[in-house]
Amino acid sequence: MKNIEIVCFGEVLWDNLKEGRRLGGAPLNVCYHLNKRGIPSAIVSQVGNDSNGSDILNEIDQLEIDRTFCTVSESKPTSTVEVHIIDEKVTYEIVEDVAWDHIPYTAELENAVGGAEVLLFGSLVTRNSVSRNTLFRLLPAAKYKVFDVNMRPPFYTKDRIEALIKVSNLLKMNEEELFVLCDWWQIEVKEEERKLNTILNQFESLEAIILTKGAEGASYCSRDIYLSAPAQKVQIADTVGSGDAFLASFLASKLQGIPVEEALKSAIVLSGFVATQAGACPPYELAEIY
Repeated sequence: MKNIEIVCFGEVLWDNLKEGRRLGGAPLNVCYHLNKRGIPSAIVSQVGNDSNGSDILNEIDQLEIDRTFCTVSESKPTSTVEVHIIDEKVTYEIVEDVAWDHIPYTAELENAVGGAEVLLFGSLVTRNSVSRNTLFRLLPAAKYKVFDVNMRPPFYTKDRIEALIKVSNLLKMNEEELFVLCDWWQIEVKEEERKLNTILNQFESLEAIILTKGAEGASYCSRDIYLSAPAQKVQIADTVGSGDAFLASFLASKLQGIPVEEALKSAIVLSGFVATQAGACPPYELAEIY
């Protein structure tokens, strides 16, 4: 784990789509694409001691993802999710009380987080107090904290989302999630830039916000700059995991010292490619995409 630059904390699971099951979980998807971009990354999660769990671990190995901290639960099952895609809109049925709801804390894990450049997490993994407590014990050790809002009804609350934003340095969300936050905090300005700046100014530790907008592209807002970039026109297979690919590419560019504007455009390219493929972790070579 000495060379790990980004630790991705959260769910690993089987997405059950109409064409069959596929490996999923937002943190794992991000981890996969980070490694593809040359950023050594590791997944922190848990599977059950069952055939689904064994299959996930085998898949993770085939994707060459570091699973040093992906443990096996003897009492909780491996996670599965029913994915429904209607008119390009994706909804999820997520089984509760599964292995990744009970990710254990260890001193070794905290040392790994402290040695990495980034700790990445989402809101879904905090639905259960066990994984939530583990995450909050790890947060003080992290140098840079990235929160992918990733709201999955009914597994989030206003208080938990706010608590996670308060400790984050970079916030990533989509337009629906921005609408929810603005409704919670009664942000009534219409201009996107003003909305993002209003949120930034509410949280002292927050340095920047990334807003993904599907076919409209994406925006980046910090206290110094605001940038917006258009999406590419692509033939969509499914959009599962495209936001995760976007975030992975952006973070990779950030760690590689690439300017924000170029990082935003590169992230849109990778996100668009993933949307043309089935599943969140399709095989590819960077040279084919860029």
